[in-house]
Amino acid sequence: MRCPGPLANGRGRGLARVTALTLVQGGAAGAAAFATRGLFEALRDPDPLPATLLAVLATSGAVIAAARVAARVSGERLGQSYARDIRMALFEHAAGMPASDVAARRSGYMSLRFVGDMTAFRNWLGLGLPRLIAGAVLIPLALIVLGLLEPAFAVWTVLLVGLALATITAGGLRLRPLHRRLRARRARIAAEMSERMPLAPHLDRLGRRRTERRQLDKRIDRMVAAAVARLRLSEALKAVPDALAGLAAVAILVAGERAGASPGSIAGGLAALGLVLSPMRDLASVWNLHSAWRQAARKAEVALDRSQRGTYTETRRLPSGPAEIEIVDMPLPSGRTMSLHLAPGAVVELPARDGDGDFALRALAGLEDVPAGRIRLSGVCITRLSRGALRRGVALVGATPPILQGSLRRALTMGVTDRLADDRLEALAREAGLGPTLDRLGGLDGTVREGARNLSGAEGAAISLVRARQLTPRLVLLEDSTGSLDVQMQERIASWLSATGATVLRQAGAMRVPRAAP
Repeated sequence: MRCPGPLANGRGRGLARVTALTLVQGGAAGAAAFATRGLFEALRDPDPLPATLLAVLATSGAVIAAARVAARVSGERLGQSYARDIRMALFEHAAGMPASDVAARRSGYMSLRFVGDMTAFRNWLGLGLPRLIAGAVLIPLALIVLGLLEPAFAVWTVLLVGLALATITAGGLRLRPLHRRLRARRARIAAEMSERMPLAPHLDRLGRRRTERRQLDKRIDRMVAAAVARLRLSEALKAVPDALAGLAAVAILVAGERAGASPGSIAGGLAALGLVLSPMRDLASVWNLHSAWRQAARKAEVALDRSQRGTYTETRRLPSGPAEIEIVDMPLPSGRTMSLHLAPGAVVELPARDGDGDFALRALAGLEDVPAGRIRLSGVCITRLSRGALRRGVALVGATPPILQGSLRRALTMGVTDRLADDRLEALAREAGLGPTLDRLGGLDGTVREGARNLSGAEGAAISLVRARQLTPRLVLLEDSTGSLDVQMQERIASWLSATGATVLRQAGAMRVPRAAP
């Protein structure tokens, strides 16, 4: 999957709107400079100041303010739109990755993509590009205004502005490696913190508290040093226009005096000088925003380059009745291969353990990338089944089903297309042994916490059973966690399996099902 472009999805038109608003600001500022010159010239006359010029000067400020706010709001919309597309692309790509590949990522991997980098994406399009456009528009426009007021003004200002821009560019190029270093150190700290925080009490008991603190302190020191180095250079670049301001003002005064320019022209030149300095300060920050964006984009491109599962390539359906399973030379993580044949309605233990068994179970559920033709369900290659057919036709039953934070109702119906009415759903949940859970949480509207932390393994198994009972599975995959469930829970699962007549594949260590294999 390609990384979404900054100007995709209609954002190019939005950037054109920001450019137009920037031109409005430049035009208003130029009008203010000429009005200032005219008013200064009029001060020497006994007549009242021209009302037209006063109106232009007063109105220009309001126009500049309104255009700047509108440009900033448009830029923020652009940035948020870009960040949205990046988030969606990353989520879509992660959803299509093999489950084992996602599990192999560090715990902080996804949070860094979805949280830490989004600011860089949003700021580049919301602030960086609009500021770059503003500089490209307003700086030449200001120099033209200076030239119209007095050619000598433009000559000296061009030299100083050119020197300042060269300095900003040279420093901006040095920002990239500083951003790369800071990002790497910050990401490492985030990953290590996410790994150690849940284990903090255990690390204390094992005598690792001081050691881990010292190691963390050293990493933070290196991260702080990288952050300070980046900030020092970034702020130094922003200060270049401020250093230029005094020199440019002196140049305008001296050039105006030598050229015999009127006080009004000099005053107008100084007013136009402000039109140069503001976008130059923004240009200094553009380098900082661009460097952060490039690092975030590079990491996003790496993430989006990871392989995808080859499932759901077509929209085939499963035939009715218990599934016939045929596995032919399916590669396993251990380097071995698996071949297996299950007749419809059979109950068989998976001939693989540990990582191979977990992989085989996930592969049959469509969660792993398996070469086409290696797994067939009732004669249909698993990669050719539609997403809905695979979800409804293959049920995973275990103590740790995927559960998101939310209501118990949501947990019970996740993956179910035709949802039951609340009274029937609650009755089904109580039959599965979730009566005490309903009472404890406050019914179907009760909250299940993140990671199902307020549920036991038996309750998780009951939830997976309720989900499966709302489907018509042709194949049921029993995870090894069912082997440690209490007798009542195992009997409920076994009773349901007997009623469905579905083909059952047990992971090694899973509960036994009282139905003989043919």
